[in-house]
Amino acid sequence: MHRDIAMIAEDVGLDYLFWMGKWMGFGGATGFWQNTIEPMSMASAIAPLTSRLKLFTTINPLLFHPAVAAKIISTIDNISGGRFGINIVTGNTLEELEQMGVVPEGYGDYRYEYADEWIRVMKMLWTQGRSTFEGRFFKLDNCVSDPKPLSKPYPGIVSAGLSSEGLRFAAKHSDYQFVGLRPAEVARVREFAAEEGRTVKVVTSMMLLHGESDAAAEQEFAAIRDDLDTEALENLIHSFERDNRDSYKDRTSYLRQPNTVGFGSGMPVIGAPDTMAQKLAELIVESGIDGIQFTFVDFVKDLKFFGTVVLPKLKALLARHDIVVADAPAARAAA
Repeated sequence: MHRDIAMIAEDVGLDYLFWMGKWMGFGGATGFWQNTIEPMSMASAIAPLTSRLKLFTTINPLLFHPAVAAKIISTIDNISGGRFGINIVTGNTLEELEQMGVVPEGYGDYRYEYADEWIRVMKMLWTQGRSTFEGRFFKLDNCVSDPKPLSKPYPGIVSAGLSSEGLRFAAKHSDYQFVGLRPAEVARVREFAAEEGRTVKVVTSMMLLHGESDAAAEQEFAAIRDDLDTEALENLIHSFERDNRDSYKDRTSYLRQPNTVGFGSGMPVIGAPDTMAQKLAELIVESGIDGIQFTFVDFVKDLKFFGTVVLPKLKALLARHDIVVADAPAARAAA
C-alpha cells in the first residue's frame, strides 16, 4: 500500500510523504496504532521507487545515538538522491520508550536540551571530516561519519512542539514547524525564528473526508464518529496528559472535542469537491499557513480523488489571492 500511495502522490504532483514513528498501540477494540511500520526502513524502501517526492520520517533522539542516526539518515538521503528529511519528536507519548527502558530519569525536564545537543552533533558529523565534541549527553573523539548527505548543508528538519521550548528548538534547527491553524500560532513561530535570524516554514496537518455531495460526506463523517474507539482515544489522551509542557492542554482539549476523528488540526474538512476546495482555501488564506499535510480514511482512493479533482479547484481559488502552489517540499500538500 505504501508503494501505491507514493506512486499516486507523485502522479498528482504532491510534495512529500510523511511517516509517523509509533512503537506501541493504545488499545481499545480497534487496537489503535498496534501494527505500525518502522519509518526509516520504509523510507529507504520507497526512495528507489520514487523520483521527486520528499520523504520525511519521525525519529526520537532517545532511540539513536547521534552518530548512528547521522549515518542512517545520510544513507537514506543518498539512496533518495537528496530527498530525505526527519521529524524530530522529543516526547509526546513516552510510554512507547519507557517500555524499552531508554528514558533517563528526569528526561521530561531537559528533553529539548537533549534534542538540541543531539541535532548539533549530527550537523557536525554531516559537515565535518572528523568531529570532536564533549557535551552534557554526548562525547565524540575524532569521530568520522561518511558518506555525507547529498542534501546541503544537511537533510530537512521538521518539528512539532508547541511549548515555548519546542518553538525555540524549531527556531534554531527546523526547516518546517507543525502548528494549528490559528494565525497567532503561525505568527509566533515566525517571530521565534526571526529572533534566531532564520525563517521557518509553518505547516499543519488536516484530515480530509470527501463525498460526491456535502450530504454524503457528512453522512460518512457521522458513521465514523459514531464508531469512534473511545477507549483508545482516552488512552491516548491520558498519555498526552503526562506531558509537563505548557502546550499539552491544547492537545488534550482538541482530542476531547466531539467532532474530532482521525489525525489533524481540528475537525476534519468535509464535503464535496467544490466545498472542500473552498474550505481549504479559506483556511490557508485566513491562517497564513505555508503548507498543509493531509491525511485520509483511504489513502489510495482518497488521495487520488483529492489530487485529480480537488487540488485543481484549490489551486484556482488560491490563485485569486496570489498564492501560488509551488514545488517546494511543504508549500503544497502531502500524503
